[in-house]
Amino acid sequence: IRDGSIYRRHITCKKYDKDWYMSIQEQLQNDLKTAMRSGERERVGVIRMALAAIKNAHMSLVEAEYNKALAAAKANDPTAEPEITIDRDTPLSDAAVLDVLAKEVKKRYDAAELYRKGNREDLATKEEAEAKVLEAYLPRQLTAEELRPLLEAAIREQGATSIAAMGKVMPGLIQRFKGQADGRLISQLVREILSQ
Repeated sequence: IRDGSIYRRHITCKKYDKDWYMSIQEQLQNDLKTAMRSGERERVGVIRMALAAIKNAHMSLVEAEYNKALAAAKANDPTAEPEITIDRDTPLSDAAVLDVLAKEVKKRYDAAELYRKGNREDLATKEEAEAKVLEAYLPRQLTAEELRPLLEAAIREQGATSIAAMGKVMPGLIQRFKGQADGRLISQLVREILSQ
């Protein structure tokens, strides 16, 4: 049982009559079991792919930590064979899991777009259905109408007045609205705002 993250789902546990929080990864694993029991093959496949992507991201993180520790040990004594201990069981944070899921959703929408260009509407629909399953685990995205006033205010704060300043304001805006809106939508709206 973990707590402290805004991305964790709040669940009321009737058996023990107390509240507890479930990480996104735990929620995915529980939903996988439920989908398997109810025979939802498409949902099972999507959740398994998401869990595999999370596992790959976790292994990449462990490998990066190992390489960092190895480089630090070699810098101290280049001739000695270092003994490095890495905790491989430390789970990814919910923020990292959300990043992985957001990338998976983006991959599916990009694939759907390519399938549409190739006149494969059936495959495009399948990719979009998979993206919808994964979007249920992400925070709600801002619509263009909700995002426009926030972007206008942020651009005013930065003092940008022309399209020439777009390269300066975009990195800050992308970081500020990360997880709340798609980068393409942010870019499109910023271009429209600065073009006025």
